[in-house]
Amino acid sequence: MATFRIHEDLEKENRILTTKSAVGAAAAVGSKQQAQQFQQRSTFGVLNNLTSNGRTEVPVAGEKAVLKDPKLKIKPTVIVKTKQDENCTANVVQQAKAVSKPTSTNFQVYDDSKENEATAAKKDDSVHEAKRAPLQELKNAELLETPMSVGDSFSPMSVDKSVVQVEDTSLVPRNDRERFFEVEEYQVDILAYLKEAEKRHRPKPAYMKKQPDINHSMRTILVDWLVEVCEEYRLQSETLCLAISYIDRFLSFMSVVRAKLQLVGTAAMFIAAKYEEIYPPDVGEFVYITDDTYTKTQVLRMEQLILKVLGFDLSVPTTLVFTTVYCVMNDVPDKVKHMCMYLCELSLLDADPFLTYLPSKISAGALALSRYTLDLPIWSRMLETNTGYQLEDLKDIILDLNKVHQKAESLAQQAIQEKFKGNKYMQVATIPATELSEETFDKMCKSFAAITSAAAEAELSTAPNSALNHNDSMREMMSSLLFV
Repeated sequence: MATFRIHEDLEKENRILTTKSAVGAAAAVGSKQQAQQFQQRSTFGVLNNLTSNGRTEVPVAGEKAVLKDPKLKIKPTVIVKTKQDENCTANVVQQAKAVSKPTSTNFQVYDDSKENEATAAKKDDSVHEAKRAPLQELKNAELLETPMSVGDSFSPMSVDKSVVQVEDTSLVPRNDRERFFEVEEYQVDILAYLKEAEKRHRPKPAYMKKQPDINHSMRTILVDWLVEVCEEYRLQSETLCLAISYIDRFLSFMSVVRAKLQLVGTAAMFIAAKYEEIYPPDVGEFVYITDDTYTKTQVLRMEQLILKVLGFDLSVPTTLVFTTVYCVMNDVPDKVKHMCMYLCELSLLDADPFLTYLPSKISAGALALSRYTLDLPIWSRMLETNTGYQLEDLKDIILDLNKVHQKAESLAQQAIQEKFKGNKYMQVATIPATELSEETFDKMCKSFAAITSAAAEAELSTAPNSALNHNDSMREMMSSLLFV
């Protein structure tokens, strides 16, 4: 405990000088005991003991002032006070009370032991939880809780739920991607740009021949596993398409051993999730889904390598992008759209022959086959104008997609089929595939070409008013025509 020395004013200093002169006089008289007592007494030894309640205790004259702290080994000092000193002490105490008012001493001391106990309890609970197997359903997991989630509590981002607005959403696109492509003034320019971009960033069709340790079946297993990963963490379908595009482009330039193929797929999915998703899973989640086969460091290093090989060109149009454009431009029914998406994802399983086709052509062929499977005219003049592909140009891709659709139920990989059996996609995976031979397709092409040429000649030969009536009759004939 420290001892404070307080100098009040000149009068007190004069008192000190007077006291010293008195000591000298006492020494001259010969009173040695008085001299020793005056010399041992410190100048204004007050306020030297501070109690816990903030008040100042002044020892009485002749009483020993002992420090109560056992750690400080200081010998007690005997203070002898005269009447003059008692008066000085009283004045000092009164002035100290006038300046500083006693405050409450009930301080709340922060104790982090409770937080440590709570944290330890949470860790114990998490340790005792049963370890779930990879790609199993997350129980009691708050996957939908995000920093931007709107809860019941008031916050600056809260939405006023007191007024319910009922809007007619029949003509409003279902998501932001469709709303983006709905602008009619830019649809043609957007489609032209996407077709130009797909040619710049496309994998080599025959890259698997140069891979010494992997083959097409391993790639098919990897794609099927990535579909399960997307369903487990509720990722967008575009994230899946981007990840597979990154894998094919990476394998076109780098040789990979089979032990690292899953690492390439995991890192590609991690990149695609960060590019496409609002709240992508953490890298620890991608380590977990591999059953701790790889570490975080390996995933991050592979991510750096993939980005370096791809040159950071990640904005690549996929089959889903073209499917969305075609469906918005041509006002395609939802069931046809989901069937088209189903066929496009089935094409991801086989690198051969679908890597030889452009994504825009795969989407157009899947749209035509979807219409044919759902008993609609396989093609129309509006589709031909908006997509830029004639029916004859889509012959190869339609036949290949039909083969994949027919053998979909017998495949060992069933992740895509299970995905599109849900109500979200109108259970299009349960619709049986329709057989389509090359001869049947040639007949449909001839019939469609004849109808198209007849309609074009009618528009040129007839008057404007009669041409409208003739066009209506031609549209009715085309809509009623089902190709067999």
